[in-house]
Amino acid sequence: MTGLSRRDFLQALAAAYGAALMGCEREGDRFAQEHVCIHIFDPADSIPAPLLERTAHPSVRDAAEDYFEIGLPELLFCTTRTRFLDMFQYFWPFSREDFARLQQSIAIGYQRQIIGRAADLDDFAMYLRAHKSELARGSASSAVIFTFNEFTRCWTPDVIAACRDANVREFVLFKDPTQPPYLCTYPAKQKGFKKPPP
Repeated sequence: MTGLSRRDFLQALAAAYGAALMGCEREGDRFAQEHVCIHIFDPADSIPAPLLERTAHPSVRDAAEDYFEIGLPELLFCTTRTRFLDMFQYFWPFSREDFARLQQSIAIGYQRQIIGRAADLDDFAMYLRAHKSELARGSASSAVIFTFNEFTRCWTPDVIAACRDANVREFVLFKDPTQPPYLCTYPAKQKGFKKPPP
């Protein structure tokens, strides 16, 4: 036994837990740096040209590289009662609170934590095609959420094509606004920046 009273032990445990949480705020944390932009598109409408451009496919994901990510799978399909465009009217900023609200408001139907190869996109497109008729008659809004980084950017045209083929209502893209392509300069349905960008 340590000789600590139950109360002292619980206080020490709470302090250790708080310190552990602080340790989770790693140097590359996107919310701490406020480098998270959300872009919402109608796949049937105009999509910025850089997202439709074919780029070289990386042969393998570099384990040593720090890819942009915010804690969501790199690719997911979901439904929600409220459109993303109504929830997030600005590109910037996208906060931890916004992230928590997003997680609480969606029902995930499909997710792929990491996109690694073309077969992952084939599987995703097959899932959307299999549920296309449900999407057309459902009352919930359908959306594909995509994390755009240096590894996933080559898959963007394929994801958008799958969205269009299945009549998905919203294509939601997360990216670091300080990295190209600079989507904020293209016409958009969102209102732009709520505060100056980084």
